[in-house]
Amino acid sequence: MPEKNEQWSIEHLISTYREAYARFGDSPAAVQWPKGRQDLRFNALTAHIKKDQFSLLDYGCGLGHLKTYLDARFSAYQYHGVDIVSDFIRDCTLKYRDATFELVRNHRDISREYDHVLISGVFNIVYEENVTMYRAIVRDTLEHLFECCRVALSVNFMTDRVDFKQEFAYHENIADLHKFLCDRLSPRLTLDQSYMPYEFTVTVFKDSKIVRPDNVYEPI
Repeated sequence: MPEKNEQWSIEHLISTYREAYARFGDSPAAVQWPKGRQDLRFNALTAHIKKDQFSLLDYGCGLGHLKTYLDARFSAYQYHGVDIVSDFIRDCTLKYRDATFELVRNHRDISREYDHVLISGVFNIVYEENVTMYRAIVRDTLEHLFECCRVALSVNFMTDRVDFKQEFAYHENIADLHKFLCDRLSPRLTLDQSYMPYEFTVTVFKDSKIVRPDNVYEPI
């Protein structure tokens, strides 16, 4: 049986991030966001969060830049970041003393519940040579992490409606993802493709919650 190409592995993905961190330091470029548009993504991911006193899991936290963004907007919340890159977890722990960080291998390491689960850029780089298998991993991750949230899960993707795709880049089909989310998670969702032409964010709400006009989440 032929050996698996080392470029198609979690280990190679981790090495890619470590190399970028060594080259670019504590910056968006170190987490594969080189064009300075992080706040646009964070705006879309957190648009449904209006008030303090919530807990949040940043799945694939990178260098904790979402924490900096949230600190400027909320005064009281609990933040927990997880990532597969030990360098990120080590330095985030030193940088953010009022948050907790954890090194994980994959989504199955998550068992606690949080009000909100946010996933930014985690699925943009494919580490499985079989894209169908990678897509299944993406969906299994979403399904598991949705079980870990009390209010909503927000995730962003690059859309497949593009003229060019880089090698190792993952582009999601909106219609296919929408069907999966409605069938397996919840039909209560919002989709935002307004902030950039080739990316989108989906926020899926728990069936047991509705969003009131005053943005207070209540049981139905």
